[in-house]
Amino acid sequence: MEFDRLEQAWRSGANTPTDEVQARLKEQLMHTLKTRRRTELLLTGVPAATLTLFSVIALAVVQRNEGAGWPGLAMLALCWGVMGAVLWNSLRHRSRDTGSPLRDTVAGLLAANRRARSNCHVFWAMLPVFMVPLFLALQRLQQDGRMTTAEGWQALGVCGVALAASAGWNALRYVMVLKPEQKRLEALLAEYNG
Repeated sequence: MEFDRLEQAWRSGANTPTDEVQARLKEQLMHTLKTRRRTELLLTGVPAATLTLFSVIALAVVQRNEGAGWPGLAMLALCWGVMGAVLWNSLRHRSRDTGSPLRDTVAGLLAANRRARSNCHVFWAMLPVFMVPLFLALQRLQQDGRMTTAEGWQALGVCGVALAASAGWNALRYVMVLKPEQKRLEALLAEYNG
């Protein structure tokens, strides 16, 4: 791809809109950015609010039952850890503005790809760790008489199937979408820089 010719065409007079069109395009861009920011805040806020609610309920139950129910708190602590890691990935993998719109766009797409791949790594790392408190919580429910052995196996089966499906989906997305996209974007960036 000849980036010099592409940038010349991009900046040409035929591609320069009038002031009225520029104002409309800026307004549309600002609307799109506000919508995207609102969506990102919602996608971050919903899990944070849910985890906060579950944490408050779990703490109340543990206090009321004099320490019983601590495996649930361990699972919630792991969920908070995952959420913290995802937020850290969003801060860590950001593109920098270099003043070249085409390069910055490709670099921004590559940074988003890195965030998604890092989040997959966090998920896979926490999956086996999450199984321990899940198993302990189910075992505790059986010991307290709130769940029979058959119900415990059913709950473990349902959770196992859900976690396996999620792991499979993440693995498929990683191999089929994220890795090929990463290679394509890195090649484009290398070609642009070269």
